[in-house]
Amino acid sequence: MSEYAEHEVQRRARLRAPEVRQRVLDVALDRVGSLGMTVGFEHLMMDDLIREAEVSRSSTYRLWDSKEAFVADLMVEIARRAATSLVDESTLQICVRILLENVDRVATPEGRHQVVLETIRVALQHNYQSVVSSVAWQSYVSLTAALLGRVDNSAREEITEALRSGSDAFVEQMAAFHQWFAELLGYRIRPEWAGDYRPYATLVSAIVEGLGIRQIANPSIVLATYRGPATMQPDPEWTLASAGLLGVFERFMEPDPEFDLAKTLAEIDALRASAD
Repeated sequence: MSEYAEHEVQRRARLRAPEVRQRVLDVALDRVGSLGMTVGFEHLMMDDLIREAEVSRSSTYRLWDSKEAFVADLMVEIARRAATSLVDESTLQICVRILLENVDRVATPEGRHQVVLETIRVALQHNYQSVVSSVAWQSYVSLTAALLGRVDNSAREEITEALRSGSDAFVEQMAAFHQWFAELLGYRIRPEWAGDYRPYATLVSAIVEGLGIRQIANPSIVLATYRGPATMQPDPEWTLASAGLLGVFERFMEPDPEFDLAKTLAEIDALRASAD
């Protein structure tokens, strides 16, 4: 063995177990991200992962005594990351952009309503396309469906808890955004929801996820456009995702009689300044 090769063996052997674990999982996650989860994990070869992660075989097999144990651990890691990666920042940016482009309309209830409708129409369709084409969402769906049946009870409990924890964080984040944006445009959640925006945020995400699954069997209906209410445009095209959110919005939200226009304009100025 050459001096360099001997040094490499010693270096790999000195890696701590958490570092070995993370290196191998990171390599596997990259493979899953590029190939997708729908083909299963048969394409993951432990020797290939060990080589690419630059860790020793002995250290790796002390962590996982079989490929099945490794796959169970990998699925927990995928669940943890997937459930916390569902927020589509580009959609939030579109909402802000539409608002900034229509500041002149926020002075009247009619104008604010037009901005709300246009935001729902444009942003939800973008969000739908972005989410259902993402690896994070595809992994999330796979883990909450068929793949859960391929692991033992202990791993299933860990995966379920990772998905639940990530979902809770996602709903909280989206509820905060929906509340901020609705109140910015003079709306508030109806009294029967006691100020809780989480059911609203959950239904919005369920529309996107449900249509994503429906698209697999019936894409022509899901991806079609339909006539809907006028926004700033007299006869705009609406998708099912946008129409679904509009229905939820109308059921949950009402105009805020205490709307503070000066506060909204000050926030819009701050948004514009941060965007420049």
